[in-house]
Amino acid sequence: MSDKEITALQPGAEFKPGAQSTIAAPTDQSQMPHIPEELSILPVRGIVVFPATVIPLNVQRAASLKLLDDTLPRTKVIGLVTQRDETKEDPTPQDLYSVGTAALVLKLLRQSEDHVLVIVQGLRRFSLRKIVATSPFLRAEVDLPNSISPPETKEWEATFRNLRDSAAKLFELRRCRAAR
Repeated sequence: MSDKEITALQPGAEFKPGAQSTIAAPTDQSQMPHIPEELSILPVRGIVVFPATVIPLNVQRAASLKLLDDTLPRTKVIGLVTQRDETKEDPTPQDLYSVGTAALVLKLLRQSEDHVLVIVQGLRRFSLRKIVATSPFLRAEVDLPNSISPPETKEWEATFRNLRDSAAKLFELRRCRAAR
């Protein structure tokens, strides 16, 4: 993350909710890729990918590699859903949360035959409507709920500032811990 990207987290930084930033940046619907009603579902461990975030993912499971090989020639949009138990090697639909994020695969880097690094950008939340396939990988019909922004009251702005300050403190603590 660059210093410019972090400025929105700094206490005292001028940041208006809804303004363009790298943190929960609003997405322009006219430039968003089409999200199909049926998505290939990539289970992810230990993280939640939010809309408008860009994140690298290490992919090593055979079913997940097959998902990328079969899906990416047709569409660059996949579904990311967090596993309830990150130690489970072959998650079933019951092992996944019911809400995920549609993501655009920006880049795929093959590290070896059984290891791929993908860079994804979260697009929009979805909820699982119906699992349509479990083999060779999960595919599901999804619903795209509309997000409702809260009214911008003084209480909402204060809550936003508190959250921003807490996130900045957490970032600093993690950065100090990683430097050790």
